[in-house]
Amino acid sequence: MASPIRIQKYLSELDLCSRREAERWLVAGRIRINGKVVTELGTMIDPDRDQLSIETPEKATPSYKYIAFHKPVGIVSNLPAKGEREIRNLLPKEYSKLHTIGRLDKDSEGLILLTDDGVFAKHALAAQHEREYVVTVSGEFTGGMAERIEEGVTIFGKKTKRSAIEILESNRFIIRMNEGKNRQIRRMITKLGLAVIRLIRVRYGQIPLSHLEPGHYRNLAQYEIDGIRNPERANSGASRRSRYRRK
Repeated sequence: MASPIRIQKYLSELDLCSRREAERWLVAGRIRINGKVVTELGTMIDPDRDQLSIETPEKATPSYKYIAFHKPVGIVSNLPAKGEREIRNLLPKEYSKLHTIGRLDKDSEGLILLTDDGVFAKHALAAQHEREYVVTVSGEFTGGMAERIEEGVTIFGKKTKRSAIEILESNRFIIRMNEGKNRQIRRMITKLGLAVIRLIRVRYGQIPLSHLEPGHYRNLAQYEIDGIRNPERANSGASRRSRYRRK
C-alpha cells in the first residue's frame, strides 16, 4: 500500500509535469483531490485512496523542442566567460532558450542534447543512459591501462563507476560509461600519466552523433525522445564489447 506523497512529487513521477509546473497548477487552482480544489503547496495525496483530477487549460499544451547538437572544440556548453561563445550562439533564434543536458568541456566536442522540457532533461541525466566517447591520448594506451580505468580510479576523493573500453589503435580507444563528472575522462587519463589529445562524444543513450557536422544540429526523432523517457527501453539490446578488444 502506497504512502501519502506530496502532490508535486506525485505528478512529477507520473511524468505529467515537473515539480515546479505542479506548483503553478496548484496556485492556479487547477488540481482537485476527491473533487475539492487544493492550492496548498504542501498538499499530500494517497495514490491508493484519493481521486485526482486536473483541469485542462484552455490554451494548447506547450510544444517542447528537443535537438541533438555537435558541439565544436572551443565552444562552451553554457555560462560563457568574457570573450567565449556558447552553444546557443551557434543556434537559430528559435532555439535560443533551450538548455543543455549536462555539458561538454570547452576542449571536448561531440553530441550534446538541448531542450526546454525539464522532465525530459531529468530523465536524460539518469545514470541508466550510457555515454560513449572516442578518445585519443598522448601516448600508448595499453590493455593494463584500460583495465585500470574500467575498474575505476579515484577522482574528487571518490572512485569512478565501472566503464567499458575498446582499444581502436595504440593511442585511441572507445570508452562507454554511465556517469559524467567534471572533466572525468581527462582526469582519469591524467592518472595514467597521459593527456587527452582529442575527446568526442559519439552517443548518448541510444542517440548517436552519426554524421552530424560540428556546429550543426538536428531535431530528435520521436523514438529517440521516447527512449530517453524510458531508460529500460533506451538501453535494451545495447551490449558492452569485450574489454580492450582491438579492431
